[in-house]
Amino acid sequence: MSSIFVIGEDTLSCALGERLAIDTMHWEVLQHAINCRGVTNLKKALPRYMRLAHRFPVLCLADTDGKCPVKLLRAWLPKQQPENFILRLAVTESESWILADRDALAEFLKINVSHIPICSDDIPDPKRSMVSLARRSRHRHIRQEMVSSHDPEKPGSGYNQHLCSFVRNHWRPFIAAEQSPSLSKAIRKLSAMSTRSS
Repeated sequence: MSSIFVIGEDTLSCALGERLAIDTMHWEVLQHAINCRGVTNLKKALPRYMRLAHRFPVLCLADTDGKCPVKLLRAWLPKQQPENFILRLAVTESESWILADRDALAEFLKINVSHIPICSDDIPDPKRSMVSLARRSRHRHIRQEMVSSHDPEKPGSGYNQHLCSFVRNHWRPFIAAEQSPSLSKAIRKLSAMSTRSS
């Protein structure tokens, strides 16, 4: 089985990257995904990860945070990158890709699927949308842990834990890609890398 390093901007990006490597490429993730704990740290480390890609395939994931993904990729990367290096950006946040699997997320949160927007890449604040959906959950522990007890508009202490669990156990990348063009592009890039290496 082929292997790949996964690097994420944050905890959620790491979980998504691992799932994409396993589901779309059928590859093993080397070690655990590397959490850069912020996009600033990830950007600084990109040259190091591109050097690593001369020895092992590398997938990096980050958010666009409302900025143009094409402009960000041009600004962050040199014109020539190693063949085995992929940087993909979730439009607008990692939550966009999670929201795109509407049926599975509705089942996980125990809410009506009609509450989940259809075009997830067009949601201006996906994190806020996710918190709002969690408030509707029929599971009390999800409401209590995913939503802050101090501010109902913000994530609670268990937000990442629950969403990472959903990504690892329920999220379906190919289904989600039907609602998220940025995820669909990421899957195409990973599939092409997998084909080259087979």
